[in-house]
Amino acid sequence: MNVKKQLWSLSRMVLPGVGFALTCSGAYLVSLQTEFGYSWTVTPAYTMIVFGFLAVLIGVFWNVCHSMRSKIYQRGGGHQQQHIQVYTIERPSSFPPSYEESQDSQVSPDAAPEYVIVVDGVDVVMSLAPPLYSQDSSEAPDCTWSFEQPPPYSQVERIQQGQVDAEERREALSGH
Repeated sequence: MNVKKQLWSLSRMVLPGVGFALTCSGAYLVSLQTEFGYSWTVTPAYTMIVFGFLAVLIGVFWNVCHSMRSKIYQRGGGHQQQHIQVYTIERPSSFPPSYEESQDSQVSPDAAPEYVIVVDGVDVVMSLAPPLYSQDSSEAPDCTWSFEQPPPYSQVERIQQGQVDAEERREALSGH
């Protein structure tokens, strides 16, 4: 039984090398062929290339699957389910709260006030934003923001044009 395992192990290790040698020798035989002349040595050369690629693929996957299976059996997971211990690190109080903690401290969505704001003729419903992070997560968020309409494009264009004109005047006065 031990000799049989050693032969399988040897074949598993040698198979990718043999496949590579077959592929290389098949490619060499194809390169020896004349450009326009067809001979019967082309068919075995292409067959060697195909079988070489297959041998490389089978050898590599055989090695990978065998090593994965042996690792599972070494850990004892092949026969029974094993409990995996996950180690965690306690978070200092200076870190912001976790996502779950910040969601628990939030007011329920049914009781949260909603605001209806008209934006470009469309009613937009807005509610309170989630709380900002703080050290103890007990501070209430500041809800004193106000929504103001952006200025029209023409006004922004006039402001930018005024800044460009002021810069040109400054450069002309400085003599650059």
